[in-house]
Amino acid sequence: MCVHIIYVCIYYNSVYIVYIVHIVHIVNVVHIVRIVHVVHFEILGKKVNMMGTTNNVIGLKGSEKVQKAKLALLTMVRHQWEHGTAAGAFIESGDDHITILMAHEAAYRQMSDGRLAGVAHTTNITDPCVCGESVMFAYEKTGDAFYKKAADKMLDYIDNAPADANGIQLHNSTQPMIAADCMYMVPTFYAVMGCYDKAVKQVDLRFNLLWDDGAGAVRHQWNVEKGCWWRDKIWGAASGWNAAALVKILKLLPPGMGEERARLTGYLGKIVSGVLKYQLDNGLFYDVLDEGDESFVETNCAQMMAYSIYRGYQYGFLDVKYIAQADRMRAAANAKVDEYGFVRDVAGAPSFNSPGVSPEGQAFYIMMEAAAEAVAAI
Repeated sequence: MCVHIIYVCIYYNSVYIVYIVHIVHIVNVVHIVRIVHVVHFEILGKKVNMMGTTNNVIGLKGSEKVQKAKLALLTMVRHQWEHGTAAGAFIESGDDHITILMAHEAAYRQMSDGRLAGVAHTTNITDPCVCGESVMFAYEKTGDAFYKKAADKMLDYIDNAPADANGIQLHNSTQPMIAADCMYMVPTFYAVMGCYDKAVKQVDLRFNLLWDDGAGAVRHQWNVEKGCWWRDKIWGAASGWNAAALVKILKLLPPGMGEERARLTGYLGKIVSGVLKYQLDNGLFYDVLDEGDESFVETNCAQMMAYSIYRGYQYGFLDVKYIAQADRMRAAANAKVDEYGFVRDVAGAPSFNSPGVSPEGQAFYIMMEAAAEAVAAI
């Protein structure tokens, strides 16, 4: 084993960071063990003190386990939706400085057509929208019009993006398909941008298309051209994305939209009560909820549902009766966090069809823990 202390200095578009990093090399694997001291970072001329200690990695909030999960997330390669979901997790956990840095990168790498966080040629239509939450957060915190301009350009893109006859934007430009996970991308972004009528319309259309009342869950993908299921599986994460989106949107809708709030609250209740019927004795769910051992026991659905229940209860959208089951999900998910902070046995990136790790699995662990902490404080 050999130990090195290195200085990492970054000056990037008005962002200045100086780290003194303690790195340990073990069997050719590099692990950042701790940030001994972060001198400062500055965003748009506003200095923020960040004094790290051996127990506080680059100023991150939370327990040691949560900090490890955050650091693991920051090391992971991320697509557009993964970057935006990760940035949103840092909003939830109060790590404003990380959120702003991630938002800056999403806006800096905006594609010419308006899609945020573009790193290469991509066919994704809806995924970049999820980056809009952090970009608008950065605008609200800094007042820098750079972020507002980027969010507005993203809004213009999604307003004019390819859609079905009812106006539901397609998931990507190469397949005539609507995916359940896009509930978290498009309607939530509309709500963040203050386009509440558009947000509600998208929620209504998407929920009524993909919700299966008999199964008590959201089905995964719809084929627009053929008018049938592209993938009819009741993927647990599909319901998780929808529940989490509804919580965020309901929190943002103005009080005057009482009828719409009631309707969306009903959707949230249906998803939560429906999915909980599939919960296993260990607190988790099968990846495909109703397939049993033909599927695999998966971690992230539990995190997504626990997050949605905690926040739903905190904001007054869900009854306290669900908290006990959320606590079981949370305990099971925490047991899956390894020594490096990776949440194990989520639907693994990049294919999401077998147990592994993923940025969204990390993000929803962080969000679940932040939400549980908020409920504990009530």
